[in-house]
Amino acid sequence: MKRYVLQVIIAGLLSGILLGFFLKWIQLLTGSGVYTLLLNIDFVPMLPDRLPEWLEFSLHLAVSVVLGFLYRLWLIRWPHPWICGLLIGAASSLLFFPLALLSERVPRVDDMTAYMYWLAGHMLYGLVLGLLGYLELRRTSATVTY
Repeated sequence: MKRYVLQVIIAGLLSGILLGFFLKWIQLLTGSGVYTLLLNIDFVPMLPDRLPEWLEFSLHLAVSVVLGFLYRLWLIRWPHPWICGLLIGAASSLLFFPLALLSERVPRVDDMTAYMYWLAGHMLYGLVLGLLGYLELRRTSATVTY
């Protein structure tokens, strides 16, 4: 059980950190506010509109760990790590649209270039989950279909 929890935390943190760094890099290169969108908390009641970046990033990582937990549960029931990871990445990329509507300091909801960056980042997130899931399944079972 302890190993399982540690795997979930590592998967969530690693994939979330890579997503965050990728979107920050994109924002620095292009000026598109996709990293700002990732950390945006304008819509959370009882929180100030802005917190220090490290704290907003920590909140992002907490969400990522929860997604890592859901990914691992799904993987137990349906052992296809690459498909599960990419589907979680694709599904979470759809959050671009409601999140973009909730703040004026992020890309507009109709900014398809920003959405493509966002989608690429979330597919990277899913690939990292898929890789970690694949490695774990490979380690624990030689009979699993990949």
